Amino acid sequence: MSYAKAKASLQRAREIEQSSTGMMLEYKRKLSAELSQIESDRRLTEEGKQEVKAEAKQKHAIEFLQKTHTMRQKYVANIKKTIQEAEKVIYTPPRKPDATKLGRFEDAFRSLKTELMFATSQKSAFDKLRGFIEKLDDPYLAKLVRDDFAELTTKVLATPGDGNSQKGTGAAAVTTSVRRELGEMYDGLMRPFQSEDFRGASEVLEIAQMLVEDSRIHRSVIVNSAAEETFGADYARYINDTDSFFVKHPEYTPKPFVDEEGDRIRQTEEDLAWIYKDDENSTLSVGAGKAAE
Repeated sequence: MSYAKAKASLQRAREIEQSSTGMMLEYKRKLSAELSQIESDRRLTEEGKQEVKAEAKQKHAIEFLQKTHTMRQKYVANIKKTIQEAEKVIYTPPRKPDATKLGRFEDAFRSLKTELMFATSQKSAFDKLRGFIEKLDDPYLAKLVRDDFAELTTKVLATPGDGNSQKGTGAAAVTTSVRRELGEMYDGLMRPFQSEDFRGASEVLEIAQMLVEDSRIHRSVIVNSAAEETFGADYARYINDTDSFFVKHPEYTPKPFVDEEGDRIRQTEEDLAWIYKDDENSTLSVGAGKAAE
């Protein structure tokens, strides 16, 4: 399912980010070893040593930036795949129930709206709405209620009342606003039907959306300081902005990363499976998209 794909793509992106320190250490060691060899080369004058050392630093710095550039492209590609796969889970529509069940719901829903219109108190209107929602046993029907919630809320709030609601009894009673209670009711409408995959995809999507806004792979202050110490400020300033470096020095631009897997992402029959719980079948409802037509 797409949640597993989203989670795997995010993990690959995280692994790229986590490789930053090891990559910096590897280049620092390689350059240090090369500089030591240059320093011990008796064939070179002091001036010659300095010139060769500068060339070595430039070579390793450019290689580091080239590798970073490709890594960042892979990083961004995996984040985008994470978002694509997670959204396929989150935005897949629920399966439409059979005509009989849908017809009964529509009759009951129309009756509820009429009853709310003629309710004599805000409390009774609120209780009617809450009672109706508590009986919902189908994600498709719950979504229909959620889509009409603005109209339902308007009817409840327009009914005579002080705008307050009491939760609990006796010493444990708490007074809160009806508006707030309605907001919580709206937020929780689909929650009883959400599978672990749905909740997981939502969490993964939230993380990926934050990362796509800040796609640096060298986040550590230690790595940034080490880059300046190893390569010099002229190169270190570009480790999180390789695009700018290769605009200035196009001759060093590495081959672009081609995400062939990303190009093959398609919404398969399995991906169209409804990701909410199915009371009649504990497995996922494959083919939800067709059933909803």
